[in-house]
Amino acid sequence: MTKVMTREEREKLSNRLILNFGILLCGALIMLYVYNFISAGYAIQTAYTVGIIGIISAVAAIVFFVLGKTKFPKIKNYSAIFFGMFIAALVTYAPRFGFVTKLVPAFTMKVAVVSVFILMAVYFIVLSIVTAVILKTHPEAPVEKKKIQHASKGKKKKKKK
Repeated sequence: MTKVMTREEREKLSNRLILNFGILLCGALIMLYVYNFISAGYAIQTAYTVGIIGIISAVAAIVFFVLGKTKFPKIKNYSAIFFGMFIAALVTYAPRFGFVTKLVPAFTMKVAVVSVFILMAVYFIVLSIVTAVILKTHPEAPVEKKKIQHASKGKKKKKKK
C-alpha cells in the first residue's frame, strides 16, 4: 500500500532537493578554490587550512546534531551540512596521512579534490533518483475543491431613482 502525500509534503521534498543542489554547488565552488590553491603550489598551507576546517566542521556537526535532538529539532538537519564538510575535508586531507599514500601512491591532494567532486555528484544523483521514486510511487492526495460563491450571485442590485 502506498502512502498518499499531500501537496505540501511533495513540495517540501522537492524543495529539499533544490536546497541540496544549492549547497552542493557552493561546496563545489569552494573545492574549486582549494584545487586552484593546490595547483598554485600552496599545498601545505591548503592542507593545514583544510585540516582546521575539518576539525571545526566535525565539532559543529556533533553540536548541531546533539542540540537538534535535545532542544532545537529544526537545526538537526543542518548537522548534515557540517558532516558533509567534514567528509570532504577528510578526503582532501587524506594524502597527508602516511598510510594512505602507501596504499595508493597516486592519491595526491589534486586527486583527492577530484574525488570529492565525484562523491558530490554521486550523492546528488542518488538523492535525485530517490526523490523521483518517492514522488512517483506516492500519489498526491486529492484536494477537496470548495465551491466558490460570488458576491453578486443571488443578490439583485437596487436601482437608483
